[in-house]
Amino acid sequence: MNLDDPRLPTLDGAELESALASLDSGGDWRATLEELLRGLPDDRAQILMQRVREGRAGWLPLIGARGGRALLVGDALSGTAVALARNGFDLTVVDPEPRRLRWCRHRDRALVDGASDFVAADPRRRLPFADGSFDLVVDERGGADDAELAELARVSRGELLVVADNRFAYKRSSGRRADFHVLRPLEFMRAALSPPLGERSAAAWRRALARVGHPAVESLALYPHRHDFSHAVDLNGRGPHLTVGPMERRNVVKMAAHRAGLFPLLAPSYALRAGSDPLRGRRIDRLLETVASAVGVPTPDPEHLITTRGNTCVVLTAGTGARWAMHLALSPAQERQSRRHYSALGLLAERFAAFPAPRPVWEGTVDDQYVNVEERLEGLSAPQLTGDLAAAQRTYADLVAQFASLVTDAPVVLDDERFDALFGAKVELVQRHARNSRISDRLGQLLDEARNLALGAAVPLVLYHADLRAKHVQVRADGSVLGLMDWGSHELSDLPYFDLLNLIVHDRKQAADSTVAWAWRLARDGALREFERSALADYSARLELPSEYQRAVERVYPALVGAMAESNWDFSRPAWIQRSFEL
Repeated sequence: MNLDDPRLPTLDGAELESALASLDSGGDWRATLEELLRGLPDDRAQILMQRVREGRAGWLPLIGARGGRALLVGDALSGTAVALARNGFDLTVVDPEPRRLRWCRHRDRALVDGASDFVAADPRRRLPFADGSFDLVVDERGGADDAELAELARVSRGELLVVADNRFAYKRSSGRRADFHVLRPLEFMRAALSPPLGERSAAAWRRALARVGHPAVESLALYPHRHDFSHAVDLNGRGPHLTVGPMERRNVVKMAAHRAGLFPLLAPSYALRAGSDPLRGRRIDRLLETVASAVGVPTPDPEHLITTRGNTCVVLTAGTGARWAMHLALSPAQERQSRRHYSALGLLAERFAAFPAPRPVWEGTVDDQYVNVEERLEGLSAPQLTGDLAAAQRTYADLVAQFASLVTDAPVVLDDERFDALFGAKVELVQRHARNSRISDRLGQLLDEARNLALGAAVPLVLYHADLRAKHVQVRADGSVLGLMDWGSHELSDLPYFDLLNLIVHDRKQAADSTVAWAWRLARDGALREFERSALADYSARLELPSEYQRAVERVYPALVGAMAESNWDFSRPAWIQRSFEL
């Protein structure tokens, strides 16, 4: 039984038996999860990877509770459990399947502190808890009837958060990453007139919560959908608000609906925070007040809350106070990357002061949450100029000069030992996680080709972003660069040329709505546009990179991308390198 959404598969107890046997005998949590994913059909693995993301709790900054006892109702596999436990809550998880609970107990020991409680109970019946047991009750099921809401309200002594679907939603999620379906007119009418799973409008949800004694209600939109949302939007007029960029402004229908104020009515999913008494102030406001007090500036307003696929909340501020980007990591892996990112900003400010990057403002812990804050850059995110070739040319020209300044070590000769350290170790990491002899052999061939090309070359080492894509580049309307963001994957002294190549490859992929494999082959085969080739040549000339070295990086590019991912992900995605690069 899938309490999260009966239309989507979850794991039943039998499917977990082998994984549980491994964990019970001391097996590694990450390795066991990866093995479990590899054994599932691809469609189900994709849905499970979405479900276990801590980013499902991206609404967390917009609730009021700051600790105490919390109850999570829904699929125990949900990553929300980890996010709540890591944010100061004494957590209890309810699920009717005991083996799912055993799995989650192992996860809790690996990722948190092992202190959460896991109770086998059907939340559609009377819950085995006394009245008023919990300071926070979270229901992730997407739809509950009045009797179920009354039971949740009974065990709550504070805040009740219901993650719910909208009967007037114009879009649905398949449960897989970035896979949405916009309803056709007849589909929309049928769903609105006869909601298949008891979906309600925001107003109907508020009335239902009032009937169970929780009349104080604030509504949030989870957009595009609760299974895969990138924005948490306050619908009560205070912010954070929905982002509307140049791409959205070109959509005449979407903009007409936005101007008419229809977003609250048509938003696919909601998170409704409710209480029997007036709701306490939100965590996000306390966070901003704390940081503003620490640095001595007026408290800014939360303009946008971006819930990244990397399991981090990014709060962008505006108003009379400072313009900040505040990072709130929801998972252990993302906290490590967030700390690494903030460290890189400090390094850039100290050693490369002319390099365009956000200025670090503050880091610390507030309400058991690690927080770091940087200045918010002006301008546009580079993907908003996708298709503007003149702007792209300007961006690359700026980045060539800027990247050429990031040299950390004088040229080193790529002998066998140095080549293995800079190239070989990355390929071996990807081979280890691919778990596929054919893919491993192909990666080995790419490494041999790169070795034949690059061995003996002398190249400087650079501060290496490792994951540069257009979304990490902030630009003006003409494409000139304002700054580079998201340094959580950086390396202090690593391969030159890769970062610029990676940006160009992903730009071609996005502009053509194609695959990264197609774009990689363009670069590898010398088929990029003239201004793209010119940017790479200019960068290489500035650092005196031999052409053979450039071709070596282009040959082994899939493994360099894969090594960044496997070094920083919380777990390896099955068959990712095969799907991405069609090896």
